Amino acid sequence: MKTSIPNLTILFTKFKEGDDDAFIFFYELYLNDLYSYGISLGCEKEVVKDLVQDIFIKIYNKQKDFFSVNHLKYFLFRSLKNQLYNFYKSKAVTSKTDISDDILNFSITTTVLDNIIDAEESIAIKKKIEDLLSKLTPRQKEVIYLRYMQNMEYDEISEIMGITPHATRKLVSRSLKKMRDEELLIPFLFYMIIFS
Repeated sequence: MKTSIPNLTILFTKFKEGDDDAFIFFYELYLNDLYSYGISLGCEKEVVKDLVQDIFIKIYNKQKDFFSVNHLKYFLFRSLKNQLYNFYKSKAVTSKTDISDDILNFSITTTVLDNIIDAEESIAIKKKIEDLLSKLTPRQKEVIYLRYMQNMEYDEISEIMGITPHATRKLVSRSLKKMRDEELLIPFLFYMIIFS
């Protein structure tokens, strides 16, 4: 028997109207992506888990306030990054240490890749992907992750990363050029097609 694919537009409308089933659907849909993104930003696992939960609890308790949100995935990613930044900023203030703008340094690690790679091939493939991405700076890794692994638009990425859409396009272009110069672009795209 064929299972029908849910209509995301209808579900999202129900979600904003406070439908519990729609809320659970989107929670389950984005939970792993949010967790992976938080870990990739170099944050502690428990902190990421707690803050993702906090975001969903806040949305659940104040769903009417979120009626103007048009792109949930982008909203969730931006919210998580802001929450993580605020968490580590407040931690730095209480410990009286300086905080830099690079508090969240993006790094795709093997633990994040575990979700997309089959166990038998994991060691070789994870090593290859890590080699591909090790040539990039943390910001280049983040922009590539958001653009190609999370399929976000340039304006969404620019909001999350705090740069202009033009700078976002430039960063993507430079990242791809760097991978192309290192002869890593084709293998990277090949892995993205297989594992997306």
